[in-house]
Amino acid sequence: MPAQTGQQLKRVLGLYGRDGAAQLRVASNPEFLREGTAVEDFLHPDRIVLGVEEEETEKQLREIYRPILERRFRCPVHLGACPPAKSPELLITTMNSAELIKHASNSFLAMKISYVNMISDLCEKVGADIKEVTRAMGLDPRIGPRFLDAGLGFGGFCLPKDIQAFIRLAERCGVDFTMLKEAERVNKRRVDLLLEKVRKALWVIKGKQVGILGLAFKANTDDIRFAPSLEVIRTLLAEGAHVRAYDQEAMDKTSAIFPQIHYCRDPYEAAKDVDALLILTEWEEFRQLDWERISDLIVRPTIIDGRNLLDPAAMMERGFEYSCFGRPMENQTVPKVFSHASAVFSARAHVAPAPSAEIVS
Repeated sequence: MPAQTGQQLKRVLGLYGRDGAAQLRVASNPEFLREGTAVEDFLHPDRIVLGVEEEETEKQLREIYRPILERRFRCPVHLGACPPAKSPELLITTMNSAELIKHASNSFLAMKISYVNMISDLCEKVGADIKEVTRAMGLDPRIGPRFLDAGLGFGGFCLPKDIQAFIRLAERCGVDFTMLKEAERVNKRRVDLLLEKVRKALWVIKGKQVGILGLAFKANTDDIRFAPSLEVIRTLLAEGAHVRAYDQEAMDKTSAIFPQIHYCRDPYEAAKDVDALLILTEWEEFRQLDWERISDLIVRPTIIDGRNLLDPAAMMERGFEYSCFGRPMENQTVPKVFSHASAVFSARAHVAPAPSAEIVS
């Protein structure tokens, strides 16, 4: 909840407790749960933050969390014994600090993602490999390896919401949080950069068949709120593309927004007869696909990997025109001729084929 909410709530509740009939206390207990792993995160947290102002409130909350702190509960996530892990830290703070901790944590993760995406853009310009750069960065214990994956940026509800809340709080308090505004701007730009890669590969989007793998804002959820895929689809449709999509969880929700696109039963159907295949969600399923089978289904061997999920060298060795974020492509080989491409192109004689890679719009 927004910072200083607890204090405002405490004042309001104080009005109802004047007669002594009810004793009301307020505490702030922020959650740090990830979508897709919320139950595990709740039962196996790295920290528990209790923002309290009365000793009795602290005692009650300590008792509530005792089974988790002492790891005395039946875990529904792990079969048998839970894996060994460090006991969570219990942090007792003021309410104002507890409320700020939540915003500060999510906003820092957002800035970390935007920072690595800027490094990724620089890697493309100088011929460096973002995977090599972030691996070395992540070995520094002051930085750590998590949230260093370059690509389409963040979506979902938590990070965008907390960034906006933090920016508004700073403005209200007279603090210039330009750094956070820039992280938000960088993130919004990621979709534009991916679409530039699509235009470079296809030259003209109008009339082209585009397959999309992944609709949710991240893997292991059906949440499409602020998902980059939505803006990608919206732009492709506006520019006249025919879109077909697959996501193992998020198709029902997406179909309520875009009923006009074709939703597929599996990734291979999404790849059939398309001019480009876009990976927009980091589902593990997509990493394990039979790419030889896809090469027999796709018309133009173009893969645009918005999540840096695949190995560029392996994909180009299979004959794909592969594009991702922040990885050098100077060793790209000439794509092989795909078995049924000529027949499909003949059937689309009214659509001008894309020019060679040397022509840039």
